Amino acid sequence: MIPRILLLPAVGLLLVATVPAPPDDAGRARPFFEPRDFVEYWSAARVMAAGGDPYDATQLLPVQRVATGHPDLTEVVSLWTPPWTLPVYRPFGFEPFAVARYVWLALQLLLIAVSVELLWRTYGGSPGRTAWLPQLLAVGFAPVFWTLFFGQNTGILLVGLAGFLYFRTRERPYLAGGFAALTALKPHVLAVFGVVLVLDALTKAGRKTLLIGVAVVAAGAVAAVALDPDIFTKFVTALKKPRTPEAIPLSDWQVPLLSYQFRLAVDAGAFWVQFVPCLLGCAAALPYYWLRRRAWDWRTELPRLVLASAVLAPYGGWMFDLTVLLVPVVAAGAWVAKCDIGQARMGFAAGFVLLFLGGIRLQKLHDFLWFAPAVALLWVALEWVRMTATAGPNAEPAGGIRVSLSPSVPARP
Repeated sequence: MIPRILLLPAVGLLLVATVPAPPDDAGRARPFFEPRDFVEYWSAARVMAAGGDPYDATQLLPVQRVATGHPDLTEVVSLWTPPWTLPVYRPFGFEPFAVARYVWLALQLLLIAVSVELLWRTYGGSPGRTAWLPQLLAVGFAPVFWTLFFGQNTGILLVGLAGFLYFRTRERPYLAGGFAALTALKPHVLAVFGVVLVLDALTKAGRKTLLIGVAVVAAGAVAAVALDPDIFTKFVTALKKPRTPEAIPLSDWQVPLLSYQFRLAVDAGAFWVQFVPCLLGCAAALPYYWLRRRAWDWRTELPRLVLASAVLAPYGGWMFDLTVLLVPVVAAGAWVAKCDIGQARMGFAAGFVLLFLGGIRLQKLHDFLWFAPAVALLWVALEWVRMTATAGPNAEPAGGIRVSLSPSVPARP
């Protein structure tokens, strides 16, 4: 298993170390995989260690100029994650930027590799000739490329989802809650999942999961406040701050989301409109969970909740955020690897290749509006094939492989 898990970090770091890029406008050489977004985490950690405000663009700017080697930098990469995430970034501020950058990238890739292995095991993926498939899916999944390209933090979200599912389905709710807390790094990306996680507290195991999850997030918040008693006030102030020469507010970003298109159609100047689709999706999760609660199966439901969260997200939804869609992709891959339906295998392979070819094109991030809906469409198509195959009198195809995207579990009492 260890050689498989090392595949993605090895490929990723090899690309970082060897792939060049054209010189910039000033004729300066630069790496293709520049530390684009990691600089926000590192500079925030440095500023906070010096007693400053990690959410203040004017304080981040001189630190980012030094880190990026661009003394003429005028616009910062602002930090927008909540204060309870700051303890995650703080340790990286103790290292020089060049060292911290590689450690961060290696960590993200390792977490993604571990995540797909956990997902593969949870969905009953074959340990035989297809054992390498989850790692190959991770290598070929376009959002992973963008996570590497921008130095983003989505590996933490993905391992939070994968660890939650792995331990929850093994009746280890406390460990599941600890992993679920990691998804609070970007709660807007997984809002529908978060709502159902709270609703699941109606069950005993769900209460244990939620209790530990809340405790971990609270511990992060307490640690942040211990470092800076005014940190939450500073965060709220940054969210309300209008556009400045150094920073662009959240409301001014053009994001690749259906919610953003909805805002443009309703009232382009009203940022709150972007949150309406997500709120409707979260509201719909209430009756959805209630009607299915007695036979609730997290293995079946988590891919659906992740897809709904990504498609309806009110903010973010950048390609690197969509690394969380490896949850439905690996779940589908595990089923396809076991089933004997040739059309399903061919359809999954063709869909995955098209997602790869379209997703690695170097273009502006807001041009990828189509990606999350496309993954959802591939998932729905495979669900339709599954239901069609199981609708007949024989639920198992030749070879005795049960045609299901997830194992069955007994109904809840």
